Amino acid sequence: MKRSSQRVRILWLGILLSAVSFSGCGRKESAPLSEGGENSPATPGAKPAEAPINVQTEQKLDPLTTDDVELYLKVMRAAAERVKNPTPADKAAIAGASWILAGSASGRVPTQDDVKTLAQANSVALAMDQIIAEEMKLDARTYRGIAEAVESAVPDPALAATSTKEMPAAPDHAPTPLQQRLSNAKSVNEKFLAPYRSEIQKLIQIVRNPLNLPK
Repeated sequence: MKRSSQRVRILWLGILLSAVSFSGCGRKESAPLSEGGENSPATPGAKPAEAPINVQTEQKLDPLTTDDVELYLKVMRAAAERVKNPTPADKAAIAGASWILAGSASGRVPTQDDVKTLAQANSVALAMDQIIAEEMKLDARTYRGIAEAVESAVPDPALAATSTKEMPAAPDHAPTPLQQRLSNAKSVNEKFLAPYRSEIQKLIQIVRNPLNLPK
């Protein structure tokens, strides 16, 4: 999610980058070749084509429906319960990540298997709903789009308080088509989700709690 999101999920980015750098050592990327086999320079003044709006974001652009909210709550309720009562595999992922983080502090370079373990622990700690959605055999992109729309309109209270204090200055340019669509949908969703706001915030505080992260 962007939530994003994008969110505290990048806490281990340095370790992941170290692993990627380690595994890719010695490889060198080259510029794309033209039909003649030569590196083709960028056309001066050329403007790259803009992707369609629905490709620029996973977040649902249309206003949320009752079915969307019921699906989100179903998944998040199950995710919150699983966070409170983790499976042996969940516990193993967190324990493995703790071991990896401790090793990295002493100079150990993480392996590709370590990266997978960290990613799994990250999901267990901050995105258990995505694990639940996968186990329910839901379309992952569809669920993420709904979840991002919900949590954009009803953000984590802790993050909302921080963002209010650090509110950036208003942009000096007109919003892009994507920004306008997201803003319009958010306004509608905020009103639509008002009856569910309290429960959504409680679920977010359980499922997205940074304290779930391995120590």
